[in-house]
Amino acid sequence: MKFLRKFFFDGRNTFLKGSLIFLFFFLLTRLPYLFYYPVNILSNDSASYISAAFSILNSVTPLFDIRTPGYPVFLAKIWYFSESIFTVSLMQIIFSLFTGILLIFIFSAVYKKYAVVFACFLTVYMTSSYFLILESALLTEGIFTNVLLICAALMILSLKRDRNVYMVLFSVSAAVLIFIRPAGMFFFGIMILMIIYFIIKKYGVLKYISLIIPVSVMITGLCIYNYSTLGKFTITPFGEANLAGVTILFMETSDEYPGFVNQAIQQTLDSIPRKDKSYIRNSFGITKLFSVFKDNFHRQLQFAGNLMGEDTLKKYTDIQPHMRMVSLDAIKKHPDIYAKFFISNFIYFFRNLGIEVKYFDQLMYNYKRNIVDKRYITELDKKKWLQISSDRSMNEEIKKFLQKEINLQEQLNYIIVTDSGEVIAQETVLKNIYELYESFYNIFLRNTVWYLTFFAMFLFSVYLLFKTGFKNTDAVIAFLICMIFLAKALMVSLVESSLERYSYTVEFAVYFSVPFLLILTDNYKILKSNSKKV
Repeated sequence: MKFLRKFFFDGRNTFLKGSLIFLFFFLLTRLPYLFYYPVNILSNDSASYISAAFSILNSVTPLFDIRTPGYPVFLAKIWYFSESIFTVSLMQIIFSLFTGILLIFIFSAVYKKYAVVFACFLTVYMTSSYFLILESALLTEGIFTNVLLICAALMILSLKRDRNVYMVLFSVSAAVLIFIRPAGMFFFGIMILMIIYFIIKKYGVLKYISLIIPVSVMITGLCIYNYSTLGKFTITPFGEANLAGVTILFMETSDEYPGFVNQAIQQTLDSIPRKDKSYIRNSFGITKLFSVFKDNFHRQLQFAGNLMGEDTLKKYTDIQPHMRMVSLDAIKKHPDIYAKFFISNFIYFFRNLGIEVKYFDQLMYNYKRNIVDKRYITELDKKKWLQISSDRSMNEEIKKFLQKEINLQEQLNYIIVTDSGEVIAQETVLKNIYELYESFYNIFLRNTVWYLTFFAMFLFSVYLLFKTGFKNTDAVIAFLICMIFLAKALMVSLVESSLERYSYTVEFAVYFSVPFLLILTDNYKILKSNSKKV
């Protein structure tokens, strides 16, 4: 017991000890994929990122009507040297390794006593099966989550060290986060809270400039680019598609809409099971409501495709105003149903921490879908608008790329496809070790019990904030970490279905609650001791 206390809390060699713990489990969980099972992980979203990346590689002015530039630029830089999906996965794994080491270094600098504890819970977060699956996927989560971690760490560093250069870096990282995925805009709420803190602390104007100007300049630059290429001064015009997903079950035709809009609405509604449309109007079961909304959310793409019709010259930005109008009208007419959507998704955002996923089951599922069933090749053959780009000339190039990847994946030695089409991962020592670790992980770490420490941190930080007149920096940081999770939950629940891939990105806030409770306890003891002296 004495040895463990000394190892974790003596404050010596914290970077080295934390890094060794992190590296051991990082390699343990990545080696099976790298050595034996490098399966391509794709989704319906992947083609749109490939399309934008190919535009950049082909020196064609890319249209960011569907996607923001962050991830396509990342892909293009990698594919300039090696055009394969595995190379992307490998670089994302390396980026995760860099992120973990960087965070442990920052923790060692600002929270030396508890840096090893932070490293342990960072390791817990970054070795979950969800993290591993999405880290290897051709999706924004492959880098978004790492940039979000860096953003949070720079926020901690800037507040603890109180240097404007760190505040500038934090501001830049927040802009990069939004460039990768517009969902990063929830950080604007965190920045507003920081500005309130600056006002309370009576900071000089340079502090505000360091926080506000870098992110403002970068975001404005993106909006100007979109205005010059799309005619829209916006971060992304694709937001209306998400809102259409929210209202897809209760949107209605109207005499005020053009005929083709009413036709697109009716075509979409006719494809939805009648019982689903009835349930969201007449019932209040949270579990069933969430399931119904989630299962139909994807019909936003069908609605967009119906609006675009067979006109290959029509761009997404041409139908965007109609999608916005229909969605907002639906919310105005049925605020009660929209409230059901929000409440059910907000609750499920928290429930997701208790949902387990089997890593190898997911790998084999992706292999069957991508390689055996050739799902995305089939989708491209339909020649319909499927969230790829307004420029559908890229479809053939994407098809050739995916077919090349299929040919390579069919040669994997440790993946077995039976005569019935079942996909099996051949047994290896690394696979068995990983599955043993995953079983332990799912029992002890993948459950909602951890919210007890999270809400304890939230309440404790609020108590210390008021007790110290909002002058306790550690309480401010702990509160902001909590708000990262809550702000993301709020934003997702307003405009999207609360899938695990959206909530897992901020679950680090839950695991970090343990070291922050230790830090806040130390602060409380100091505060109590000082009050006794007075």
